[in-house]
Amino acid sequence: MRFHAASVSASADGDYYQLWLGPEQADEEEADPYQVRGPYLIVQRDFETPGAGWCYIETHDEGYIGHFPLRLTELSDTRLAFEIVRKTDNHVEVSFALNGSEFEKVRRIAEVIFGLREPESDDDDRPGR
Repeated sequence: MRFHAASVSASADGDYYQLWLGPEQADEEEADPYQVRGPYLIVQRDFETPGAGWCYIETHDEGYIGHFPLRLTELSDTRLAFEIVRKTDNHVEVSFALNGSEFEKVRRIAEVIFGLREPESDDDDRPGR
């Protein structure tokens, strides 16, 4: 699967990490919150209930939806590419354009999702850390 994302966001809430890549958000008054117009990708990882490093993928292409182990192959300010560890439908590539601060947030979250960095704990916010 390959597409261009006009919008990219990265978020973390407790043990839950998510990347969202897709089209520009529609005008709030006109938008149906359950309808995405165009290709999109959501990659999530939940550390509350460990699943041997598996991530959840949701996308416009039903062949790629589900829980899978993932392997990051490239992350830059213009591209995310990864492999799904399975025999078919196993390559995902999304292009985008991020400025420096946007990329740093996406990079930090992506590294946690793909197992390259430990999740941040509430203890990391203590003074002296």
